[in-house]
Amino acid sequence: MDVGMIIGLVVVSIVAGIMIIIGICQLNRKDNPVGFYNVTEPPKKEEISDVIQWNKKHGTIWVAYGICIELCFLMGYIMPNGMLEFIFSFGGIVVPLPFMIMRHHKLEKEYRIYNS
Repeated sequence: MDVGMIIGLVVVSIVAGIMIIIGICQLNRKDNPVGFYNVTEPPKKEEISDVIQWNKKHGTIWVAYGICIELCFLMGYIMPNGMLEFIFSFGGIVVPLPFMIMRHHKLEKEYRIYNS
């Protein structure tokens, strides 16, 4: 294992760890709904039908993302050439994002209470 790979592993592990910690914090939050995007305010408690499930499902998204980042980096490491290594490593960060967003929108439809 070369120095660049060790540095990459440390950086990716830190990033993946942050995502997992975000997820665990959301999984354990019981009082108020968590937000998904940093640029928007989280919904108010009165706007969500089941705050605990909302938080658990959002937390699961972030834990899965952290695991995906780490696993794809490790899978990239065992690939036989540099291009496959890049595809797996970069793909583990980028490919899950649209799925996370789609899951969030599905949870919005499932748990958000819209007052008309």
